[in-house]
Amino acid sequence: MDAVELKKKEFAWLDITETPPEQSPPALAPVAGGSKLTKLATGFFNISGAAVDISGDLYFVDAHWQRIYRWRRETHEAVSVGDAPLEPVNLAFDKSGDLMVTSYAGKGTVYWFRPGTAKIDVHFLNPEAAVSRPDMTAVLPSDYWKFGADTKGPITGEKTYQYVSPDQTTFILAGDDFVSGEMAWGTKKGDVITSYGLEKAIPGQPIYVTDSYQEKTYSAVVGRDGTLSNVNLFAEQGGASVAQDHDGNVYMAAGQVLVYDKSGKQIGAIDVPERPIDLIFGGSDHRTLFILSRHSLFCIGVLNNP
Repeated sequence: MDAVELKKKEFAWLDITETPPEQSPPALAPVAGGSKLTKLATGFFNISGAAVDISGDLYFVDAHWQRIYRWRRETHEAVSVGDAPLEPVNLAFDKSGDLMVTSYAGKGTVYWFRPGTAKIDVHFLNPEAAVSRPDMTAVLPSDYWKFGADTKGPITGEKTYQYVSPDQTTFILAGDDFVSGEMAWGTKKGDVITSYGLEKAIPGQPIYVTDSYQEKTYSAVVGRDGTLSNVNLFAEQGGASVAQDHDGNVYMAAGQVLVYDKSGKQIGAIDVPERPIDLIFGGSDHRTLFILSRHSLFCIGVLNNP
């Protein structure tokens, strides 16, 4: 039998019989009056994994150089706060100001330290069995690769491990693949290190996860053990990450920053000169949207985000 080469679908030709109507540019996103997109810093290799502390100060990772940066509002510069060879990927703060770091090093490595101290002491967290933690804040990836694509519907996000912060207020959800160091195509699989960032569950609000492969974004309810339920399609658009303000508007990094209201209707867009990959709210009033592209850090003020 002769071998037959199978290829993915492709266009042999494409005929356009009518001139397509001119499309209006997307409406402006709900930004603060007079606020403009500002490039804060550039020259990075590949930044993502952002988190903000209780005062709204931004921290992020340049994984290539194994550096953790803090954006200093006072001096308008990004300063390194951790040059440890521990392969940082994603960050999350607990309520006491301890910085939790998911690492590409070893198997299931998560460590923490207290930024701003004269000497940085790194401590490692052990994975614990997933249980209900009603008084703690769950931290989950904001983007998944092929979210539920191998099932009949979206996955529930059930995970078997939790990394609990030293102050017992916050936990990062993780799966067997991260804890065991499972590999696929030469890279590790755990979504807490393949995601461009982690997000905290906001009490009383749904959480949003996005999938750039399927180009879809889902809303879900976060359980007391951090697992997802009531997973529903939110938008027929997927991106690298999502963030939401306290009015329920959803900001998606998808080529530019697309803005949706809580019903899933697009209400605007923020045009960014470099492809955004990680989004997070911060600043002293938490009305600043920080936008991380691979090489640069941007920000813009957003309305109605207390």
